[in-house]
Amino acid sequence: MTILSRTLCLWFLALLPAGAGANPPDLATVLDHLIRSYGGEENIRKLDNVYQEWRFVALRGNRHGIDVRSIRLPRQLRVELTYPDKQETRILNGDTSHVIFGDEPARTAGQHQRDAMRLQLMRLYTPLTLRDRIDSLTLILEGRNCALSLIENGLRADYLVNMDTWRIEKVVGTLTVNGAGMRFLTEYSDFEFHEGALIHRKENKFAGGVHTAVLQLHRITLDAELDTGSFLPR
Repeated sequence: MTILSRTLCLWFLALLPAGAGANPPDLATVLDHLIRSYGGEENIRKLDNVYQEWRFVALRGNRHGIDVRSIRLPRQLRVELTYPDKQETRILNGDTSHVIFGDEPARTAGQHQRDAMRLQLMRLYTPLTLRDRIDSLTLILEGRNCALSLIENGLRADYLVNMDTWRIEKVVGTLTVNGAGMRFLTEYSDFEFHEGALIHRKENKFAGGVHTAVLQLHRITLDAELDTGSFLPR
């Protein structure tokens, strides 16, 4: 384990609630618990193709806006961000990625932009998506504390699991910029079942320990019929 990886593990475990457990589960058991908690395989499959509309407040400047996401797991994501004074669209389609600012032509995303999109998509992985990547997962346990760590495309996402409810309540994404690791924390809350699948309706976002935004779910469509063109630059 590298110094950076060890530091991230210790930092992430500090976010977990304290507790004690006599028989800690293995990775497959944790994933099984998550799948059951999120509604079972049939219902979780509805989360593979999702359309979401969020209302958000960017805390710096108290800017209010709309975040529209089209998600096709595990490789496609379109995010449309509308602020009072500007609009930005981010498109990730497998190995290609583009950004669009307002009415300007689409541009190929730079490396850091592409990595940020990939990391956002990783944060949206369901328990089934994680199970499909079990060979790339590491289980972090400390008593009743539990986290799943996934490294993909050189990026790292750590999923905090509440072992009392078997819900993913926090995800820490790590980007490396100029040799330094930058951490982005998203907290999930206001859980409910929607068409048999467990979803969250609130997100709190932090960057480098600074609270940056609050998002509240406005509308969601599971098993959405998403146009392939949505993941292509227009």
